[in-house]
Amino acid sequence: MYLHLKTSIFLLLLTLVSYAGTPEQADSLIENYYASLPDDTGKVNMLYTTGYDLRTKDIEVAFKYANACLNSAITTKSDKHIAKAKNLLGILYFRTGKLNKALDLHREALALREKINDREGIAFSKVNIANIYVDQKLEEKAKTLYLEALQIFSTIGNKKLTANTLNNIGIILFGNKEFENAGNYFKQALKTGEELNDYELKAFTYNNLGAVYENLENFTEARICFEEALELRELMGNESEQADTYINIASTYFEQKEFSKAKSLLTKALVLSTSNDYSEGKLSVYNFLKDIYISENKYDSALIYQTKYYELKESLLVVEPEEKTIEPNPTTDTNAVAELKKENHILKYIVGVLSVFLVILGIAIKRLK
Repeated sequence: MYLHLKTSIFLLLLTLVSYAGTPEQADSLIENYYASLPDDTGKVNMLYTTGYDLRTKDIEVAFKYANACLNSAITTKSDKHIAKAKNLLGILYFRTGKLNKALDLHREALALREKINDREGIAFSKVNIANIYVDQKLEEKAKTLYLEALQIFSTIGNKKLTANTLNNIGIILFGNKEFENAGNYFKQALKTGEELNDYELKAFTYNNLGAVYENLENFTEARICFEEALELRELMGNESEQADTYINIASTYFEQKEFSKAKSLLTKALVLSTSNDYSEGKLSVYNFLKDIYISENKYDSALIYQTKYYELKESLLVVEPEEKTIEPNPTTDTNAVAELKKENHILKYIVGVLSVFLVILGIAIKRLK
């Protein structure tokens, strides 16, 4: 399955600014924010917005804005704004896989929000913590927090966030292979999306329903849902999510062994992912094409895409820029360190190639039986 059932949810309704530049340009723009905005809360909001928008585009620059956001928030002495800044840093650490650091930040944000009885903020923090629990395979703890957040969102009358949380609960049930039960939650969320005529919510929920139908092997209904999601994402002009949806539709054809149709859709997904510098989309396409070519016994092509996958994966292993690193010992042999790094790079490459070889060997052995 190559389905993008996202466990992170719409954490704050901020959609301004789509700046993406070098870290140096980010430093300059941050300075301009400090010089031009009249008050510290305005700086916090603008820095948050920009950093949040960059979370899927340039994580290094996003961290610069997030740290500047926290510094500005501290000067306000406002628990609400400090919690907001910590929330952003928690989101970024979550995206870089540093779950314990993300969890600490979201718990700190939750404590501040509980202190000032910011009910909506409390619900946001519970959702964020639950997202981390999902990644840590603590589904029951996550489900409990989602249900608590759901009650808050429902009580304060925020229909969209109620629907988003219904989606998250459905995702947990989906992960537990409770497909029909998950579908019921997704249908509740979709009903709200229809009431609000919210394209983003409807597209996300159609995607989830498509995943349910695919796992129930109702591929026709799955494609109908995915195509509804695709149409909405085209109307919104969201090309990264269009790429995700092409991948999902391709998955239904893959399941039915219609490899040519699947590859055609993956080509469209790769074009969109490349033009938007969408690394997650490219990784999914490379991995998917590798499996298709193995199924077609085209092992040379499978190896090409497996190699592309590992090369891109390795290039994305960046260190968060503000994180302190251990100072090297002055007596360290720098040549030896460089050699070790080189050997580590080669080892990762060999592991990638070996994994494809083992798959091919398994298929060959199976045929000899």
